Amino acid sequence: MAMNDELRFLVVGASTAGLASAIALKAAGHHVLILERDSELGGTSSIPTGGLRLPPNGCKILFDWGLEAEIRANAVVGQGFTVYKYEGTDSERDYIGSHYWDLELLNEARGDFLQMRHRELLRILYNEALLERPGNAKTAGTVVIQFNAEVVDADFEACSVRLASGSVHSGDVLIGADGASGYFRRRFLNEQGRNENTEQSVLAVYSAIIPKESAVADSQLAKLYEYPQRKMVTFSMGSNRGAQAFIAGKDKDVVFWIYTPDTSEDGSWTQVAEKGISHVVGHCDPLIQRLANLAGPPTCVQIKNHQELQSWVSDSGKVLVLGEAAHPFPVIALHAYSIAIEDGAFLGKIFSHTRNRARIAEFLHAFEESRRHRCAHIDESEKQYITAMTLPSGPGRVATELAMRANAATGHNVMDSASDDLQHMWDDMRRIFGYDPADDADEWWVSWGRLRDAPNAS
Repeated sequence: MAMNDELRFLVVGASTAGLASAIALKAAGHHVLILERDSELGGTSSIPTGGLRLPPNGCKILFDWGLEAEIRANAVVGQGFTVYKYEGTDSERDYIGSHYWDLELLNEARGDFLQMRHRELLRILYNEALLERPGNAKTAGTVVIQFNAEVVDADFEACSVRLASGSVHSGDVLIGADGASGYFRRRFLNEQGRNENTEQSVLAVYSAIIPKESAVADSQLAKLYEYPQRKMVTFSMGSNRGAQAFIAGKDKDVVFWIYTPDTSEDGSWTQVAEKGISHVVGHCDPLIQRLANLAGPPTCVQIKNHQELQSWVSDSGKVLVLGEAAHPFPVIALHAYSIAIEDGAFLGKIFSHTRNRARIAEFLHAFEESRRHRCAHIDESEKQYITAMTLPSGPGRVATELAMRANAATGHNVMDSASDDLQHMWDDMRRIFGYDPADDADEWWVSWGRLRDAPNAS
């Protein structure tokens, strides 16, 4: 095989990060084999697939890939959020205020806030990864996806994996995109002499779906479908509790999330929770109780503080972890999907600049150096969002509520300088939305990478 032939990437996990990487690497002219342990896309669980919120920094990448029409057909475009007191007042809902997304901000970021269903997004990415676009066949990349392909062992030096079936696959680069509990994160931690030993917070997240036909049949829940609420996320802030509800996907079902301290169960997105969601909502307002009563089978996952990997690149320089395998975010984090898509877009863009096998390690380390700080910063921001939503009773929570109510009373958005902390979070959000991974990858190439390609470079 010639040194400058197209590179062969093995991607383990047909996750958001894995599929996004395949799309971008194919566009760069490389060959990708995705190995997925499940027998079908998104798994075989009978639990209704969960929801997601995709902010501008994620959706604009999909738009740039030519997917805007299909994405919009399977999404609700969010216009902002309303905030309520979780506990309500005298058995009634207690409205605090609203926040509408700044159109100037969205225009600057070239995106929208989209509300989707997990499996619908996976399907769109899957179809795009496999789509053969017209072009020069000699330089066109390819993607193959193999299901029922569970990786049980990997040789990081040989850049190969062995499947449960006994078959062996090898490539030039091995990408672990199999999530926070997958093989590759465990392997990296083990090789770095560490165990996961996650520290659980005091909160778990319950997730459930309320079908549209059930919601509109309820006089109170039907109000979620009235304008402008059908375009808004409903946030409920409580003492060590919180809730989110929003309409998502092409079927316009209600996605319902609860932060609760009332269980130590730690399941998965494909496992029905031991307790029904109505048993863990605690003292809450009438809407939350109605949502809980109508919710379908819920899942329950603890919010955890994960160990930080010392490196995302193996000692061999041939293996990289990305997405949740590299930087797990808190459960139902706002940016979980957008950062996974960013990872894939950056990886494909940076490898559009080389087919030189001798430079693989350099490019993988460049990925980590460029992406690590941003991912760590956003992880910390996500934890601040959860803290703000679930502040325990006390002076801090009272001050935050008063500031929000004061803004609402004067016709302002609730996070417009409601407090120094909230204003800082909002300003930081603007910077996050404006990021473009392709520009970031090209900046590395122009500043550093291309210099190594110069004739006299050492």
